Amino acid sequence: MAEKDITEKVLMSYADVFADCINVLIYNGKRRVRMEDLYPAPTESFYRKGTKTHNQFCDVSCYLTEKGTIRLQYIIENETKLKRCQILRKASYQGGAYRAQMTSGKRIYPMIGMALDWTGKSTRIPLSLHKLLAADGAACEDLALVDEVKLTVWHMKNLPKTVRARFISDMGFVADFLNEGSFEGRSRQKILHGEALCEMMEALTNDTRFTDLIGELRKKQEKGEEIFMCEYIDMLEARGEAKGKIAGENKLASLLAKLYSLGREEDVKLAVRDSDVRSRLYQELCIDS
Repeated sequence: MAEKDITEKVLMSYADVFADCINVLIYNGKRRVRMEDLYPAPTESFYRKGTKTHNQFCDVSCYLTEKGTIRLQYIIENETKLKRCQILRKASYQGGAYRAQMTSGKRIYPMIGMALDWTGKSTRIPLSLHKLLAADGAACEDLALVDEVKLTVWHMKNLPKTVRARFISDMGFVADFLNEGSFEGRSRQKILHGEALCEMMEALTNDTRFTDLIGELRKKQEKGEEIFMCEYIDMLEARGEAKGKIAGENKLASLLAKLYSLGREEDVKLAVRDSDVRSRLYQELCIDS
């Protein structure tokens, strides 16, 4: 799970991808944030528990700058398992960042955060501090005196097409594949971060074809060649066909070896010639692909 979290962070750490996610998911597709104005922000903050100081990490964070001055800080959390107290994690991350600002002696800037859920599962976690406290028995008159904190969660495997269409970075490939199972809608879009894209796709789908192509993509990019999604789709299909052929050959070899070990030479001849016989023998002898 930790490795999956890391691969998700790699693609998100590119300024163009980070800016794209902010513009699409926070600003409804308006190109308010430019990659040139983003600067990586610390992902580590500290807090005290008893007499000890502890650290905590958020996933990806960037400053939005203007003429060298920080205007905003964005925090994006990648989640493979949303927790019931997720709202407290947001409050903790942002509290640590505001704490650092308090002692800096500089202008205080706002924090904006959101969580990306990659599981595809619906969730009923409390999306505000008030709802969390109310669920645990807090009285209404007390909640009226508690400052509210709200959590925005985007379920990346359940994104409407109208939202996905706003992506212009490599994140669009990820979003479309998770929701449609295909890259076809972006066949003429250029891939900018091939290696990070392949690693993230394997982490999210467990399909090793994506990372099998890293070497080929790297060679093309080192030569300065542009790679469009239509070419990548062809490479994926070719790799899938090659794997299928190898798997079929291995399955047949296992069947023939089993038949020879049982002394069933006549069935060996039939299996080689007749696909229907092969299917029946695969099932009879419990030989899986």
